[in-house]
Amino acid sequence: MKLLPIVLVNAASVVAMLLSLSGTAALAQATKSQISAQASSATLDRMVAAGKSQQELATYVFGTHGCKNCHTMGQNAKLGFTERGRERAKGFEGCISMLTAMNLIAQVPDDKRSLTQRQKAARFEEFGCTTCHKITPGKLGLTEIGTKLTHLHLGCVDVEKLVASKPAAQH
Repeated sequence: MKLLPIVLVNAASVVAMLLSLSGTAALAQATKSQISAQASSATLDRMVAAGKSQQELATYVFGTHGCKNCHTMGQNAKLGFTERGRERAKGFEGCISMLTAMNLIAQVPDDKRSLTQRQKAARFEEFGCTTCHKITPGKLGLTEIGTKLTHLHLGCVDVEKLVASKPAAQH
């Protein structure tokens, strides 16, 4: 059972390499991301089946979905920022404003979006929102991981509160 993640990662690497060589690097990256998302979803299922706490699930999400690239564990239910996070956060309007804007932007076809809308959509992806949220033609939806985390009551704010509320000695 422990070999499954290794097999999935190796399979993703082989698929990505083969597709890159055939001139479809973007497809290779998408395939690798899908395999990674499937592995993460399976890991969450195993953790839930093993009776892991919401704190443990939130810590897993924080550690494996890019959150720690920009955030530190923080305290008092608020995440801190790494140097990279401080730099990226300049001018950030906040998660609720970002999701509200993306709900509207998702209704506009890519080729008809304004420069501001395209920039906001790029930041949406850059900030890792696409781990849980996906833009489908005409609407903003949830990815498989986003749906699973929502059912576990582990949205972005919940993960932040759980991860950042650990006593400082446990960080």
